[in-house]
Amino acid sequence: VFARTGRFAGSSRLAMAFVDELRVALGVRARLAASADPSPLPPPPELPVECERQFCSRWTPERIRKAIATLPAAAAYPDLVARAADVLERWYHRFPLSVWSRFVRFADSGTGRKQQLPKVLKEFNESAPVLARLIAWVDEAAQAGEPPVAIVDLCSGFGFLAMFASELLPREHVEKIYLIDKVWPNRNVPGSKGGGITTAHIYDHGPWAIPLITLQIDVKSSREVRGLGHHIIRDPRPTIICGIHLCGTLALRAIQLFNDGLRSGCGVSGLVMAPCCLPRRQHRDRKFEYEVGGHRFSAEDMHDKKANGGLGAYEAYQEHLLACIEAPDKSREEMGESLGDGKDAHNDSASKDKDKNVFFFARAPYRHEGDAAGANVDFGRPVVVEGIRLPRR
Repeated sequence: VFARTGRFAGSSRLAMAFVDELRVALGVRARLAASADPSPLPPPPELPVECERQFCSRWTPERIRKAIATLPAAAAYPDLVARAADVLERWYHRFPLSVWSRFVRFADSGTGRKQQLPKVLKEFNESAPVLARLIAWVDEAAQAGEPPVAIVDLCSGFGFLAMFASELLPREHVEKIYLIDKVWPNRNVPGSKGGGITTAHIYDHGPWAIPLITLQIDVKSSREVRGLGHHIIRDPRPTIICGIHLCGTLALRAIQLFNDGLRSGCGVSGLVMAPCCLPRRQHRDRKFEYEVGGHRFSAEDMHDKKANGGLGAYEAYQEHLLACIEAPDKSREEMGESLGDGKDAHNDSASKDKDKNVFFFARAPYRHEGDAAGANVDFGRPVVVEGIRLPRR
């Protein structure tokens, strides 16, 4: 059971706490693929003579600006990239070298690793379509006179999407941003280490323009998602749910959370979701069937190329995901190039599409039913409804 602890009292404190948060492992999330090689990065500059090694980074603001201009996002979102470069320069001066070095360490997979691209730039490139859409949606909500929105970033990882959003979105129109992941320490448990990511870059170096709040929640856990729904999603304000590069059935979880919040008058007004890969191959062997938003399909269905009109398994999965979203205003869009290596954690011969940089967007009018919001909704009900040796519910 999750417990509410009171209203938010400052940008460096949590608005509410969760007493009971799951600590089991969350599967490794893979990144999207792209065949195009980015332009070579500028060579590292020589460190100034007066700069002692322990106080300087070779990734200076000048070099960051040159590198970010080589990203695919620079062609698609030039204004956003220019603003992001300004944000990175502020971070360079704001954070100590120990934190900045975590931002600019080389990406650990794919083309980002081959090109020795800093992690923060790889993550920004993959988040740019989401940031652009969030900026547009928040502006629309403000023009409509709606209250400030909350953003829920599912499976946030280190938190780069939320960090950029905090700097790029208008602070007067965004109440807070929640970073949801099992890797965060539980700040209500002394000594909690979570999944290995500290919160120093979130809480220890000054307030963010828009408050960031980390919550240790495993989106695979029905119990955890119920708490998220009842204590965060149903709060009286517009809520936008984001889930970027979600592995397997996590994409279905994100859609179900959006559907439930929308249908039960919780004020949910937007969904931005990018699937990473197919559900695990074992799902087909165990004849799993899924149901979200009244749409039911099986793991075997996705691999029946003849029945799917020649679509590969991953393409068929996209069709099913779109059908699961209940909002009429929904779309599936391919958003430029990514920097992945064409491989994912659940690789399947039928899912090796040329480009998986696909995003799902859904919008709905803001509607909050007050105390009745979310009533009698089981936010954490399973998305796998039939099969052999079903997961624990």
